[in-house]
Amino acid sequence: EALVGTNLLVYKDSIDTNYPPFSGASTNNYGFYAIPALSRGSYIIVVRNIGYKTHIEKLKIAITQGRVQLNFTMIPENINLHEVVVEGKKKEEVISSSIDINPDILKRLPSLSGEMDLFKILQTLPGIKVANDISSGLYVRGGSPDENLTLVDGVIVYNPTHLGNFSSTFNSDAIQSIRLIKGAFPAEYGGRLSSVLDIKLRSGTKEKETGKISLGMLTSSFMIEGPLSNKTTYMFSARKMYYDFIQNNFLKSDVVPRYNFYDLNTKITISASESNIFTISGLYSKDKIYNPANSNGIDYDIEWKNSMADLKWLNVNSNSLFIVSSLSYIDYESSSILQDNTSKSTANNYYSVSKLRDIYAKTSAEIFWTKNNMLKIGSEFAFHDYSLIFSNFYDPLIEPTLNASPDLFATEASLYVQNEVNIFSWLKTNLGARGYYFGAQKHFQVEPRFSAQFILGDNFSLNAAYAVAHQFLHLIVRNDISLPTDLWYPSSEDVEPSKSTQYVLGVDYNLLNKQYVFSIDSYYKRMDNLYEFKNAANYILGDPIPELFTKGEGEAYGIEVFINKSYGNFFGWIGYTLSWTRRKFADLNLGKIFYPRYDRRHDVSIVAAYKFNNSWSVGMNWTFATGQGFTVADGQYQFTTVGVNEDLRLQYNYSARNGYRLPNYHKLDINVNYKFKFNNLDVDAYLNLYNVYNRSNPFAIFATHENNADNRNSLGTTQIKQISLFPFIPSLGITVNF
Repeated sequence: EALVGTNLLVYKDSIDTNYPPFSGASTNNYGFYAIPALSRGSYIIVVRNIGYKTHIEKLKIAITQGRVQLNFTMIPENINLHEVVVEGKKKEEVISSSIDINPDILKRLPSLSGEMDLFKILQTLPGIKVANDISSGLYVRGGSPDENLTLVDGVIVYNPTHLGNFSSTFNSDAIQSIRLIKGAFPAEYGGRLSSVLDIKLRSGTKEKETGKISLGMLTSSFMIEGPLSNKTTYMFSARKMYYDFIQNNFLKSDVVPRYNFYDLNTKITISASESNIFTISGLYSKDKIYNPANSNGIDYDIEWKNSMADLKWLNVNSNSLFIVSSLSYIDYESSSILQDNTSKSTANNYYSVSKLRDIYAKTSAEIFWTKNNMLKIGSEFAFHDYSLIFSNFYDPLIEPTLNASPDLFATEASLYVQNEVNIFSWLKTNLGARGYYFGAQKHFQVEPRFSAQFILGDNFSLNAAYAVAHQFLHLIVRNDISLPTDLWYPSSEDVEPSKSTQYVLGVDYNLLNKQYVFSIDSYYKRMDNLYEFKNAANYILGDPIPELFTKGEGEAYGIEVFINKSYGNFFGWIGYTLSWTRRKFADLNLGKIFYPRYDRRHDVSIVAAYKFNNSWSVGMNWTFATGQGFTVADGQYQFTTVGVNEDLRLQYNYSARNGYRLPNYHKLDINVNYKFKFNNLDVDAYLNLYNVYNRSNPFAIFATHENNADNRNSLGTTQIKQISLFPFIPSLGITVNF
């Protein structure tokens, strides 16, 4: 299994810790490293990675040109100082607002299902929000979910979450490494405006066949990995959630939406030689949310599916040039059916289906010029096929027979170059640019990217970054409906690509022998060519979709404070965000500035875990956020229809967009883990307490009315109702490692 972020220190002749090493490097996402320009002589290489024994090896170079290839096997070691929870690793690369997350340590923290919930933990980091408990995406520094680039082994996943971020679409046991870049990302990443989540899956162990079975009240999962031959390894995982089974059989009167999902992950790695490695990977997931029997007259059925297949070739040539080439296929589909069965009110019915099919061809190269200078170059080509169906009503005959518009095809090509260089011992920079060509508009753009790190002491550094980014795919969501109504639409002749310009400035400071890390980040982001549905847009089958959209602009700015304790039996972090996110559309809110739903002025997260001994550990997280903005009817009027029946109808009046704020959101989760041996098997048992003090956080507020059956000329009584999700939920489960 490739180890990401392993540090290699090269000493000349002997190790003297009073002086810095002669040279060094750290491994990339594929475990590859290169130390250029070593002359003939004797060296000592020290290899270090947290949680593994330090490896020391002597090396004698007798050649004047060519390549010496050294592979290292790291041996796991139990250490008193536990793994870092969230750390900015001291690598040669300079990436502003970047966080590397250790997947193993997250298993000690609370989750709804008992397994590691990556996306719930990401929400506890400063600058990251969700719209609500069932939101299907992360809002990073004022950007919407479609503005986040999620890569799994380098392949885009359009909707990477289950159950509104309660779990990822890939089994947590299959994750090898996680990197989050919250803004101003380098040139090697593109196609999105706000952030990057780069995830690498395990390749499968070469030593022996191992696996894991997890059985829980809400979810169960299975993972197995091992060698197929001396050059081939595999990994396969599967998972199923059956929360709706429990709801339908034991919580029949519960009005919480019914929910289930399942997912499959697999990966085969073929080491053809020391210089050529091939991987074949695949992913499939399906989610379904539907209404309970008692749904207050509102029926809904929402599904989304992810499919992905990828073939990758890793090559190292004689000059230590590292090349990665891949060919991938992506298939994503989402559908939303909403039916308001209440009578005599304007219906909020909605039906949409979005299907996205992509073929991507990518290649990238890392060139190590000198020990202080590394060049990355790459190119990408994509072919997109989009199918869309939408209407203000649902009929089973629509989907198999009619499309709202013909398939949309688009081609996209990009080329990037970036140079990471240590100009001085106190100054590291990453300078690059990315060029885009989008065929639908013959649109070409160049995006400059720059970041720098000023090292002002062993414990203090200053970081700055600037980046321009474009996005050619838009996620349009109805603001007046709380449930997911995802409609993906590409840039076309009528819909321009979105654009963002970002500025980041921050400081990092280490305290108490680096046990604590204190950081402050400030950011400003300008966004242009954003799209939303018009007010009272008429969703009629066959109408041109772009006529429903309106174009606007936005900005986001704020300050993030992060205090992290990463060593010892007790560890955790405190995050606080003070932020503003604003939008302005000529056709919305009378052209005045408004705040989107996920604009929350204050956001606080406290995460902590304590290991009592080798068997018992406990974790908790508490979150608080300012109530989200919401558009609620502040008045109503009635009218009589023209016709034979002359029925009386009711229309609600809406004033300011998101002018009302829901009550503040807060919640506490606790998790207890116990490890023990059973028949020589390692067993983990957990007790998870979700929403410990049973906080009824509002999910949605809406206006409705009760009909007056005795009086045809009366509309009855109007009421404001609230829906709350996920009360106190305890869950038990075990995981068996074999």
